[in-house]
Amino acid sequence: MADELVFYTNPMSRGRIVRWMLEEVGQPYRTEVLGYETSMKGPEYLAINPMGKVPAVRHGDEVVTECGAVCAYLADAFPQAGLAPPLGDKKRAPYFRWMFFAAGPVESVVTNKSSASSPRRTNRGWSATAPMRT
Repeated sequence: MADELVFYTNPMSRGRIVRWMLEEVGQPYRTEVLGYETSMKGPEYLAINPMGKVPAVRHGDEVVTECGAVCAYLADAFPQAGLAPPLGDKKRAPYFRWMFFAAGPVESVVTNKSSASSPRRTNRGWSATAPMRT
């Protein structure tokens, strides 16, 4: 199928964000679950995403990687879902600001918090491994 949506993910990845977006746009999609050390680094997937990371979405001939980019792409590719302001709308600039704020700083904090590697302030700046000062 020319416009088939294929979602590449791993259950322990940020792919849940993209899965949620795919459900919101309401289009049928196929999921391919990849292993971190196996299929994600294999030649077949590296042809899709040379960085060997998930999530990724293939929509026909287009491939989009990185959560924020995939979500923005899907919102634009399926405007009938009403998930993004249309091109030319003045609300589009703040939409992008908040979309990528969530995909950058917010996602980073949530990931650090959930993996117990919260950054610590040191005399040289921030470090994810510095011991906590008491």
